[in-house]
Amino acid sequence: MDATPTSSAPDTRDSARPAAAAPLATMPHGPGQTAPDRPPSTNPALLRIGAVAAVSGIAVEVVMQFLHPSQADPNDSVAAFEEYAHSQIWADVHIGQFAGTLLIVLGLVALSRALSRQPRLAGALAVVGGVAAILVAAVFAVQMAVDGVALKGAIDAWTHAAPAEKAAAFQVADGIRWIEKGLSGFFHLVNGTTLLALGLSMALGRAYPRWLGWIGAAAGVGFLAGGRTVAHTGFSPQAGTVLQVALLLSLIFLIGSSVATWRRSRQEP
Repeated sequence: MDATPTSSAPDTRDSARPAAAAPLATMPHGPGQTAPDRPPSTNPALLRIGAVAAVSGIAVEVVMQFLHPSQADPNDSVAAFEEYAHSQIWADVHIGQFAGTLLIVLGLVALSRALSRQPRLAGALAVVGGVAAILVAAVFAVQMAVDGVALKGAIDAWTHAAPAEKAAAFQVADGIRWIEKGLSGFFHLVNGTTLLALGLSMALGRAYPRWLGWIGAAAGVGFLAGGRTVAHTGFSPQAGTVLQVALLLSLIFLIGSSVATWRRSRQEP
């Protein structure tokens, strides 16, 4: 015999159960209720550090460029080596150049952090630029070690070598010089990649002035072209011409970004 009740009265067992919670996204946010978490803002201290570091790095680079011997044609190894041999502060100048570049990279990383908060492609490009900026510091560190230490040691050995050994000593120094040229070419390539990515991120987003982003992107293209030229021709006049234009554009981008970043740091909670 079937013991199942046959009554037509409604079953109230399910009504006694608590109702399922509504999804958080559909719940109203009245007084006393917690809104969904917002993406954390960029640390204002990081933005200020980045802005100050970038401007300080530019200042350091200007001073080091003034102290660096630069009268001889850099693509004429004999003339350049004779000039470099008389420098008593060669290693210190290159340590200073590395310090200045490192400060600029810190500024670019802070800028990348701020731009990465943007949605879609603009934010993704900022991450790419931040990674490339770290490579800039890494490649330049190796270049300064080769140029500031290894090359100077080889030049000093060539200068003081006996007449019968001078040709061999010069070949060693010139080989190191070509390693420096190769590193310089790739430094400009990663530098160009960094500026192109950050510039496009800024131009495609809304966090910073878009015109400033296009200047940064143009500087990146210039450094990419200059890096390729250095890789093929060394420190040639052709490479110098391309890099001078890119350098000017990058200065505008860096200084403008630093000012905008400092202002942004005062608006962050």
